[in-house]
Amino acid sequence: MDSKQIRLTETVKKGGCAAKLPASDLRKALADLKLQKNKNLIVGTDTLDDAALWHLGGDQLLIQTLDFFTPIVDDPEDFGAIAAANAISDVYAMGGKPITALSILAFPTEHLSLDVLGSLMKGAVSKIEESGAVLAGGHTIDDETLKLGFSVSGLVCKNKAWTNAGAKPGDVLILTKGLGTGTITTALKIREAKEKSVIAVIESMKQLNRVPELIAQHSVNAATDITGFGLAGHSMQVALASGVSFEIWADALPEIEGARASIEDEMLNRAHRTNEKYVSETVIYDSVSDTNHWLTLDPQTSGGLLLSVPENDSKKILDQIRPFFKLSTIIGRVIEKGKHPVVFKKTHSF
Repeated sequence: MDSKQIRLTETVKKGGCAAKLPASDLRKALADLKLQKNKNLIVGTDTLDDAALWHLGGDQLLIQTLDFFTPIVDDPEDFGAIAAANAISDVYAMGGKPITALSILAFPTEHLSLDVLGSLMKGAVSKIEESGAVLAGGHTIDDETLKLGFSVSGLVCKNKAWTNAGAKPGDVLILTKGLGTGTITTALKIREAKEKSVIAVIESMKQLNRVPELIAQHSVNAATDITGFGLAGHSMQVALASGVSFEIWADALPEIEGARASIEDEMLNRAHRTNEKYVSETVIYDSVSDTNHWLTLDPQTSGGLLLSVPENDSKKILDQIRPFFKLSTIIGRVIEKGKHPVVFKKTHSF
């Protein structure tokens, strides 16, 4: 078969971060795993943060992360760029600067020509180098299903590191990208997506989350990137890690063009349902429409950053971010710990 005629999304059942194992199942499977402690491991698995932080000595921390997935778009170069941007995002979510990337590639030589591999890596390298990092190597295997990802390392000063465990009552919550990659790419896979939405979602997923360098002079108390577990799942993790509660306003949530319409057309995937199960006992929806309900559960690939910032700094931070992230907006606030870590309300209450 001519690989140039193959749509990459049709070679897999699930694409992008929607291919993640369900969070509830993963937590149960690993419940008895005992991990060694080390004083230099500043952030590990305890708070389900985006990357590990390792103390190198002095005020320097090493950031380490890894991410890979199956095709979420059809064009190989776009897929490579999205896979790289998604993996690098974890370094930005820790407030750091990426320095090196190693590729992880499973390639079906029986079905795709090596020309496709070249296009994949061309797109990936473009994003790695745009971030200021370098591709330092990698590993490939011949496999039935195409998978691409990267192990990325970064650096951050100890007093500048962001984690998901520092949100404080009185903070406001800023989301830097629109939601909707899961529903739009589901529609793309079955040839039901609108062209404008496809263009918008690819542009969003390829955009690097270079927020730390834009707001280096401002305080960020907590941060995470929104990926496969959706806004609801990832915001829940931050609230639990920080010992606070979040109030998020559903009507304020930014969408990638056509995302809500796609949800209304019932373009949902398995991850929407597993995300709903993941948050069902801890996240509350108060007068939220069905469409916005599913938007909060939409599995994002290379989604935006969720920042918990002091209210006094929020306007200045938005002024710095918006020229680059046009959909960035305040979506909620941090309050004292209540019965539920996250409450989605229709609109803000003050």
